[in-house]
Amino acid sequence: MENEAFNDFPLIITERLKLREIQTDDAASIYKILSNPDVIKYDTFDLFTDIKQAYDLIDWFKDQYKDKRSIFLGISLIGQSDIIGWCKCEIEVPKVRADLGYDLNPDYWNRGIMTESLKAIIEYVFRNLEINRIEATVSTMNMASIKVLEKLSFVNEGILRERSLFNGTIHDTVMFSMLKREYHTV
Repeated sequence: MENEAFNDFPLIITERLKLREIQTDDAASIYKILSNPDVIKYDTFDLFTDIKQAYDLIDWFKDQYKDKRSIFLGISLIGQSDIIGWCKCEIEVPKVRADLGYDLNPDYWNRGIMTESLKAIIEYVFRNLEINRIEATVSTMNMASIKVLEKLSFVNEGILRERSLFNGTIHDTVMFSMLKREYHTV
């Protein structure tokens, strides 16, 4: 299964969602998400002020995939083409662990969309890749993200003090993980 994730870009369908490759046509959606201060409050991205930043980010997403480092999946509602968010699955080498990251348009917060997306990605990773551990780190102040990870049965491994810079401020982060042998509880 070596590098299977990078043979063909995955397409993941859930009950309500399609997780797919992010295309240049998605730049306006990405710009809308990352130009919202509420979205980047606990994100490593700076506030987007120009659509060119979205195009550059899409190019970077594609380079990450081409270099077999990360998969960025756009999230869209079934029957709609616009993406409303995305999930990142960064594959560590050797293939022991993957790191999750995600952003969602605030118009779709509190609808279970990110939980549904991450659940599908977790299943994809553990069923199709030789990954033993999935990690996610979030700001200790990002209660919505913490709740999503707890709902998915991730284990809180503790606080990493002053680990990340979000929106110009240093934050403590919480390390969450799930092991392959635990994923059936999702």
